[in-house]
Amino acid sequence: MTWLYGILGLILMVIIHEFGHFIVAKMLGVGVERFSIGFGPILIRFRPKKTEYALSVILLGGYVKLKGESEEEGVDDESDAFYAQPLWKRFLIVLAGPTFNIVSAVFFMMIAYHIGVNALAPKIGKVLPNSEAQRIGLQKGDIVVEINDIKIHTWKEMSKIIKSHPNKPVVLKIERNGKILKLKAIPQGKTITDILGYKRYVGLLGILPSGDEIVVRYSFSKSVELGIEKTIYITKVTIVGIVRLIERAIPSSNIGGPIMIVDVAGKAAEAGLGAFLVFIAIISINLGILNLLPIPVLDGGHLLFYTIEAIKGKPVSKKTQENFQKIGIAILLALMIFAFFNDFRRYGVTKYVEKKIEHVK
Repeated sequence: MTWLYGILGLILMVIIHEFGHFIVAKMLGVGVERFSIGFGPILIRFRPKKTEYALSVILLGGYVKLKGESEEEGVDDESDAFYAQPLWKRFLIVLAGPTFNIVSAVFFMMIAYHIGVNALAPKIGKVLPNSEAQRIGLQKGDIVVEINDIKIHTWKEMSKIIKSHPNKPVVLKIERNGKILKLKAIPQGKTITDILGYKRYVGLLGILPSGDEIVVRYSFSKSVELGIEKTIYITKVTIVGIVRLIERAIPSSNIGGPIMIVDVAGKAAEAGLGAFLVFIAIISINLGILNLLPIPVLDGGHLLFYTIEAIKGKPVSKKTQENFQKIGIAILLALMIFAFFNDFRRYGVTKYVEKKIEHVK
């Protein structure tokens, strides 16, 4: 059942991406011949008017077939053909897909924070020996309710404040056995490596969470604010993360493919609708940014060609585009194979195959 949620999540992201291309093309008067969810042989199709809507076999993507995507198609009426449109229209239509992915993340995040998301409770599960927490007398089961007069709802909120005060005094208000206590602490400064491979100097108390979860809900206005804030943050982190991967500061084993996406989406769905929507928003942002990479075949590759066209005053030659598209296809295939290999290794498929081969030997 969890895999079904994951597959539905992938389909939803594809629909959003392709709908961006579709709706902007329609708005700008460009003909759309087909809107397909998935690639390969068509399973279901219907054509209410000029556009055919289809569901295809391979659900790991989708596409919008615009009328007259190239001059070689030889359309009868060029007025609504894509290739005959001014540069700014073609640019906006291509840009719309990734943009819709990123903007839709705000909507998903907003709903998630409004209906409620699971979060770690600010409850202490363990006090590390020889730590600042042990020195001031924190105990297992203590619940942090305030730090420096700031109300604490989740472990993440608490951790953020503590980390931002290395070697600086903070006042903790904790709940212990129904009583409220005030304790003064000085988080110990320590250099750590974050998820992007950067060194950071942070404050640590020396405590671990209990693992208890709570559901946190926000008002509509606060949910909108958080939706925008988190989308901007994740977008920045994703862009920096790609750069750090190229710099090899982050291990390439972190790269995941469709199997991982489907699996994690399914687990997020089990944790509740809020967690599922947050995960879908994160993947949608990643999909949008990856499509903006200047690799031929991707939207970013087309945008690169249009930028060159704007600078030179004439389109990039067909031969040059075709040559770069071959390179782009090779890069994408290599990335897909690598991502699938990581997925197989991550979920034990590779080890299973290796055992079978060894058994045959």
